[in-house]
Amino acid sequence: MNRYIVAFFIFSFLGWVWESIYCTILDRKWANRGFLYGPICPIYGFGGLLGLSLFDLIKAGHLPNMNWALIFILGFIVSMILEYPTSWALEKLFGARWWDYTDVPLNINGRTSVPTSIGFGLGAILIMKFLIPLIDKGIALLPGLLLDILSLILISIISADATLTISSLTDFQKYVASIDEAFQNHMTNIVDRVYSFPNSYLHNVIQRIAVFKFSERKNKIAKQVREKQFIELIKDYYKSDIIKQMDNYIQHGNTTTLEHCENVAWISYLINEKLHLNADEKELIEAALFHDLYLYDWHDKESYQGNHALNYPDIACENAIKHFEISEKAQEAIRSHMWPLKISKIPKSKEALIISFADKYCALIETIRLNKRFGLRH
Repeated sequence: MNRYIVAFFIFSFLGWVWESIYCTILDRKWANRGFLYGPICPIYGFGGLLGLSLFDLIKAGHLPNMNWALIFILGFIVSMILEYPTSWALEKLFGARWWDYTDVPLNINGRTSVPTSIGFGLGAILIMKFLIPLIDKGIALLPGLLLDILSLILISIISADATLTISSLTDFQKYVASIDEAFQNHMTNIVDRVYSFPNSYLHNVIQRIAVFKFSERKNKIAKQVREKQFIELIKDYYKSDIIKQMDNYIQHGNTTTLEHCENVAWISYLINEKLHLNADEKELIEAALFHDLYLYDWHDKESYQGNHALNYPDIACENAIKHFEISEKAQEAIRSHMWPLKISKIPKSKEALIISFADKYCALIETIRLNKRFGLRH
């Protein structure tokens, strides 16, 4: 799985390089062709993964070798299959087109065209015959631990990138900006009123509040208050034997599944509080504590025979529904917390987005075993 994650980012980056260079030359000005902020084009990543999957099947003897003509035809067809629905979905979601083939002959609603698909077919030959074998050899040289860490870092980056991109393309960013503007105006009015008094002591107090300079003692008290409130939110769940069972399995590094879930709940709680996102605390903590409630050792292949990374969110959600009364929003947050690895399960709420980000942050820190240094509880 980590091999495919790293390969996805390599193909996405190379696709971004190709698109940006081509469009820059064509338009005679710099063109950033990525949908996200970062230098990647995910559509190339998915196409590359399909090619890598075929390469693996051929290498394992499950499929016969493909000649150049067959590769060209597959590349031609797959490019149309990927381009049309992707263009349609982006336009429906964000009201914009990232490519338009209206002026290209033999186009289909401007979303895909025969000439461009011919180009992708020729590119598929280059990718299957030269690029994929080269990438496969390069990834095989990476040590297992480095591959684990690299894949976690890359998933964390694209999760944050996708969140920022979607926020900038929707009303969420405007909503946050309006809150910030109202707060700043309110603070300005308070400061102006207080500075109208001659008392210099009050001046200093307000100045400290305005720039948020708290003493170390006040910061310590604030931390204790947050921890006390958090413990109040989670304490009742620890009375359950089902929850305690998660402590029998290792999740990342030397962190158990139960410790990992509490870490994710804690980081989610802090994100919600410090960024003033106003997510529902009960549903947020509940979904975070239950998000890995699959109750088996994923390191032992005999414990579970399926694809753990893609299937366990649904298993955890079913267990949570079976043993606890959880809301539909909490269920959705549990099922979607592996996004974008599980690309079909997109987070649909603030709670789900927070947990998805917190889960990847905690997984990375736990894998490199620096839990306490980076603010985790265990």
